[in-house]
Amino acid sequence: MQYTEGDLSIKGIKLHYYRTGGNKPPIILLHGATDNGLCWTTTAEFLAEQYDVIMPDAQGHGKSDRLDKDFTFQNHTEQVAGLVKQLGLKKPIIMGHSMGAGTTTNVAVAYPDLPKAIILEDPAWLKQDTMPPPNEADIKSYMASLSKKTLEELKAEGRASNPLWSEGEIEPWAESKLQFDTRLFDFIAVNPRSYKEQVPQIKCPTLLIIAENGLVSKATAEDADRLWKSKAPFKWVQIKGATHNIRRDNFPAFRDAVFNFLKALPA
Repeated sequence: MQYTEGDLSIKGIKLHYYRTGGNKPPIILLHGATDNGLCWTTTAEFLAEQYDVIMPDAQGHGKSDRLDKDFTFQNHTEQVAGLVKQLGLKKPIIMGHSMGAGTTTNVAVAYPDLPKAIILEDPAWLKQDTMPPPNEADIKSYMASLSKKTLEELKAEGRASNPLWSEGEIEPWAESKLQFDTRLFDFIAVNPRSYKEQVPQIKCPTLLIIAENGLVSKATAEDADRLWKSKAPFKWVQIKGATHNIRRDNFPAFRDAVFNFLKALPA
């Protein structure tokens, strides 16, 4: 896949991005926590035939600026809106995974006229009152240990832990683990707003992709469908044999779900 790289300054924060380019409709891919833009490479390869694919490194990840004491996850939302404005993108489709899906949801709510449509890969749509408190000490210890490993050690760990993943997923995943700011987990609440509050405010066509064993349950997806208020379509799809990393566990099913949704969008 051919792509270019660039940097933007958004409210004083450097945001690095990758772009396939071409005179095609734009689609922005927002990665999950500890990943980077190139973790979308496999997905971007099939999208690039029909779309101008933009893959930013979120602040605190990849080649973008590190986190500072004033960082909140709302910064990611504002940075995506800034990227759209600075690159002159018109009605981009936005797709996000996990943390990036939370950002995608935030953008759709805060800037309802910005996206043409959104695609959410297993966002962190969990009820705060039923979530077990994260063991932050264990998380930080594990994440700190990643930065001490070599790339080859990380790739071996990725293969052993994720036997369903293709080799094309393993390398960018491993590289991203040497690039993210471990202080990310000082800001563990990715999105304090409940999906119950946000879903009725989304105006654009939306595809929610959930796993057989991920963060978003079938009951939550059905609840989101009931909460939907827009005249634009809402669709959800459950991918069998997948965990939280849906596209990495079952790429053919993920690809088909995305393509079927995109084909149904109005020109």
